[in-house]
Amino acid sequence: MIGIVVMTHGALADGIVNACELVTGPAKQVETLSLKREDNIDDLSTAFEAAVKKVDTGDGVLVFTDLLGGSPCNVASMHLRTSHGFQLLTGVNLPMILEALITREQGMPVEELAQNCRNAGTDGVKLINELLG
Repeated sequence: MIGIVVMTHGALADGIVNACELVTGPAKQVETLSLKREDNIDDLSTAFEAAVKKVDTGDGVLVFTDLLGGSPCNVASMHLRTSHGFQLLTGVNLPMILEALITREQGMPVEELAQNCRNAGTDGVKLINELLG
């Protein structure tokens, strides 16, 4: 099964996974990392590396971060330069994580699941006023 790591500023990572679990039930092979004001980037980097290793069973890992250019994304990007063992998406939202949790056991390659998650994330953003006309 494809592993999942969600790394964000503050408690967003825990909150988004908890919200998904209301729909999917308990999530397996998922790790969350929350950057707090007092945290050291080196410690976050070490924790990130450990989280990826923990969820990686050989099928690949999806990493979700909250903000392009933010510390969580930068930490993951640094690791991506030296290890291509995961797919990195930023701008995480509930539809992206739901897509990952619901479809990751279908046997698709991690690269394809990453594309599907990106599509679910962008498709999930709507201006309801426009839809209602």
